[in-house]
Amino acid sequence: MKKMYKKHPVVVILTSIISIMIIGIVVLSTVLPKGNSSKTKDYSLYTVKAQADDIFKGSVIAKTSTDYRDDAALGELSQVNVSDGQEVKAGDVLLTYTKPTDDLSSQEFAIKGAENDLANAQADLAEAEKKDVKLRNDFNKSKDDSERQAINAQIETNHESWKAAQRAITTSVLARDQAKAALDGQKAKQTATVTAKTDGFVIMGNKSETSPLLSVVSRDTLVNGKVSEYDYDKLKVNDVVTVETIDLAKKITGKITYISPVPEKASSETAASQYAFKVNLDEHLQNGYTVQIHKKNETLYIPKSAVKNGKVYLKNGKKFDRVAVETKETTSGLQVISGLKIGDKLIKEASDYVDTP
Repeated sequence: MKKMYKKHPVVVILTSIISIMIIGIVVLSTVLPKGNSSKTKDYSLYTVKAQADDIFKGSVIAKTSTDYRDDAALGELSQVNVSDGQEVKAGDVLLTYTKPTDDLSSQEFAIKGAENDLANAQADLAEAEKKDVKLRNDFNKSKDDSERQAINAQIETNHESWKAAQRAITTSVLARDQAKAALDGQKAKQTATVTAKTDGFVIMGNKSETSPLLSVVSRDTLVNGKVSEYDYDKLKVNDVVTVETIDLAKKITGKITYISPVPEKASSETAASQYAFKVNLDEHLQNGYTVQIHKKNETLYIPKSAVKNGKVYLKNGKKFDRVAVETKETTSGLQVISGLKIGDKLIKEASDYVDTP
């Protein structure tokens, strides 16, 4: 060693220093604690979990359903213009009513009188035209001036008759058309029709006082749900929900479009108030299906013991970070307002954790 030192003193010194450092590190690693890594395994952790969906009962109904009842004010029902299951469009005639027939003879007599007057005027016109032709032929054949003057006077007189016949024809045509219009108007008043207000298909009823004659039901459907007074505040218009059939065969999305501000009539005094709400569906569901309406529950809860001085100890790799959280006490536990998300892991008993400087 002495010979090595004499030949290479620097190498010997560096080698000795490195050896001493290695020995020191080994000793320290066995004596000193391993810091936060030892702490993580000593504490019970709580994982922030998603809550179960809020579930509400519902049924699939038609978007629109309009009842049509017998209306005596329109007259006597004379015809049902549609059949059960028939597809109809808005404006199609569904029912025809006829009022008691008034006396239409006066209008009919006026028409016949005008038509007779017209026929007579046309005959007079034809006679005047025929006479005019004869008189003009006689005028052309005559050589006597006095005779020609007499014939010419007859032609002028006949021409006045011809004009009178023309006026009579015009008057008769006008009288006839007015009488016909009056008759048509009178007949129109005898008939009333009921038309469909919406598109859909016809469901026939009966003529009882409590049932409609028929209903027009739309093929488009929506979900009619029920929510109790205890869960009323969990729903908002425009909330996205999932609608699932009872047999779990179909699951589709939808959006809440209406929540009734007024409860339905309770079946008993002790029953909780129930409120109706409606869900527009993104896909078609068969009218009449019973469904469950799932509303995602985004509320997070943590144990009260996990909070210390308004903060939690959030696991971050092999160490814990102190994270401020906003919470609210509820009957279901300590509700998280802000500061945490699903999947976060934190010390369940925060009071057991010793903060390091």
